[in-house]
Amino acid sequence: METKEEEWLRFIDTLNHELKTPLTSIIAAAGLLAEELQTTADESCQKLSQTIIQNANTLETRLAELMDIVKTGSGKLQLQLEPVDMKSLILGTCMQISPLLQGKGQNLNTDLPDSLPIIHGDGHRLEQVVLNLMNNAIKFTPEGGNISLKVRKQDTGLVIEVHDNGIGIAREEQARLFQPYSRLTADRQSHPGLGLGLALAKQVVELHGGKIWVESEPGKGSTFAFFLPRHAI
Repeated sequence: METKEEEWLRFIDTLNHELKTPLTSIIAAAGLLAEELQTTADESCQKLSQTIIQNANTLETRLAELMDIVKTGSGKLQLQLEPVDMKSLILGTCMQISPLLQGKGQNLNTDLPDSLPIIHGDGHRLEQVVLNLMNNAIKFTPEGGNISLKVRKQDTGLVIEVHDNGIGIAREEQARLFQPYSRLTADRQSHPGLGLGLALAKQVVELHGGKIWVESEPGKGSTFAFFLPRHAI
């Protein structure tokens, strides 16, 4: 007989499947439609098709984040440990967010050592963490603003810092940033989302034996950073 926790997880898995199947079809169909409209429709129709794709992808991301939080909270999230080339991972992340930066006319400054240690960790999950911090920096930095990504080596691992010159965060709100479903007042008013990204980042970093933190003042931007040991515990 299933426990209540097992029953709940089975329900969530079923719900995830039921939602993801039609969502995948929507994304595929929208992609085909966008290709067709490139040569047969005006610019307004092309923008509408891109909006469908963008929002469907956002929904898929939110669903994945929700599933990860549920699994992590129940101890079900498992790391797939392997040697991770952190320099390649970080440079690849910068390439992924390049279109977002260009869309807002923002500048990204990178400060990376010539070489970085190989981390024994889950490359996919660590990429999620870096992408989340970079996406947040882009979201809260005004158009034409500056974002910096700095990586520094330590004896037992490395520290990755993402700094923006955005709106900043009040001290009383910083403590709850990494809690699931907790979002800043300005975030709720201006940006959609579930408030799961930073909570998931915290879980992933801590599963690797690391820690994550924020340094910020209102009007002076924010720095989100995390420490990652060479070997996950």
